Amino acid sequence: MLEVFLILTVIYIAYIVYSDVDDDKQVNTPAKVETESTKPVLVVPPKAKTSKSPAVKPDTSRTKPAKSAKAKVNKTAAPKIELRTVEMKNPKTGEQAKVANNYRMVKRWIKEALVEEGLLEKIYKTNEMDDTAKAKVAEALSIIKAMDKYKV
Repeated sequence: MLEVFLILTVIYIAYIVYSDVDDDKQVNTPAKVETESTKPVLVVPPKAKTSKSPAVKPDTSRTKPAKSAKAKVNKTAAPKIELRTVEMKNPKTGEQAKVANNYRMVKRWIKEALVEEGLLEKIYKTNEMDDTAKAKVAEALSIIKAMDKYKV
């Protein structure tokens, strides 16, 4: 009985401390709101439509390097492979399984089928998955998803 009383006392003290801290936050919040509302607001007038003027050109020098850097990244990245969830059927047992793009979550029979079909040279372990292995696996999964043998 004493233990229950002590537990309830600790909970009550924690509630009082929490409500006191919460009250302090509410007291400080309106002051912050007032200071934010008194800040000057910059109003930009709307641009008037004018005829085509070659004198005013936007500065595109900043955007060109970003595009070229993005293009370089896309060239070095692996080719895009269709990665969607498909339901496949095991031709041996008739079991149906949803196959997503994550190799770790693929069922064992699908991994074995990838090796049997010659799409992969072995079943990869989690620690063996690097960028090249991920690209090979993604390509193999997209090919096996399209095979009529495994379609539902």
